[in-house]
Amino acid sequence: MIQIEEVTASSKTMAEDFLKSIPSIENVDEEILNNAVLALDDDKIVGCISFEKFSEKGLIRYFVFKKVLSTDYLEQLLSRLEEKAKKNGIEMLVCIAECSQIEELFQSLSFQKLENKKIFLNEEKIENTSFHRARFLNKVLE
Repeated sequence: MIQIEEVTASSKTMAEDFLKSIPSIENVDEEILNNAVLALDDDKIVGCISFEKFSEKGLIRYFVFKKVLSTDYLEQLLSRLEEKAKKNGIEMLVCIAECSQIEELFQSLSFQKLENKKIFLNEEKIENTSFHRARFLNKVLE
């Protein structure tokens, strides 16, 4: 049975190893890892989601999961992340979707599209960066 829990001191190394097994993740930021929530199946990580804090906003990071996770478990994973984010003073979660499948997934998890014209990265309009084709979504935490 799959369990959803926040990363702890005892699960941190296992979470880091799980993330490092993903080819697109070169380095794991410890501060972001401290904000992670894990999906565990018999003490084996099958999913991870975290956020990076920017003032009262949290940018979704390390959203990695195995196909065995149903939408119900993804909703539980996100719900637990939202609880953790609220405890950390986060009022809104933001995600970057670089493909339509990820955009659809976040929309199914109650995220709303943001207008890219209002988004800046390092003080530069998003249209002028490598993320110009990405879609941005957010969810206000209540």
